[in-house]
Amino acid sequence: MRHHLPWESDVQKWFRNGDALADANTDSSHDGRLLLGMDRERLAACASHARLRNPGIETPLRKEIGFDGPIRNLKAVAVACADRGQGGTIADQVMEDVLYDIQNREAGESTLVVSRINKSNKASERFAVRNGFGLLEDIPDPDDERSWFLLLNQVPAADVEKPLVAA
Repeated sequence: MRHHLPWESDVQKWFRNGDALADANTDSSHDGRLLLGMDRERLAACASHARLRNPGIETPLRKEIGFDGPIRNLKAVAVACADRGQGGTIADQVMEDVLYDIQNREAGESTLVVSRINKSNKASERFAVRNGFGLLEDIPDPDDERSWFLLLNQVPAADVEKPLVAA
């Protein structure tokens, strides 16, 4: 399906061209994850995240926020076109599952989750805010993207609830 919005086209190409899988393979040394959500034997949603280990980004980010724990880069959360238009229900479920996965990957340790969103993509910005992300206004961003963050507080492993839908 063609998208008239450039950021949607970029994300679609990232998944379709195999770049998401290649990134997950490259990120494997940084605990990269590519999560797929299936619905009736078809792909309904995808998400990708990895530990951030880029000193050029990580150092100013740590200085700005004053955080010493692990940092995860949430690269993408995508919902199939057939599953859109439901008030964010599926997207919110995918985000819940991704945050659960991140919390488990970091063994319940407080974790900073960062992501970048095209500044014209108001739907994704609303999605980020709805899911507890805040805008990092003082971090310079290239192109038309802005940085967003969420601090997942430390949760004892026994207290981490399982997601409603397994990814």
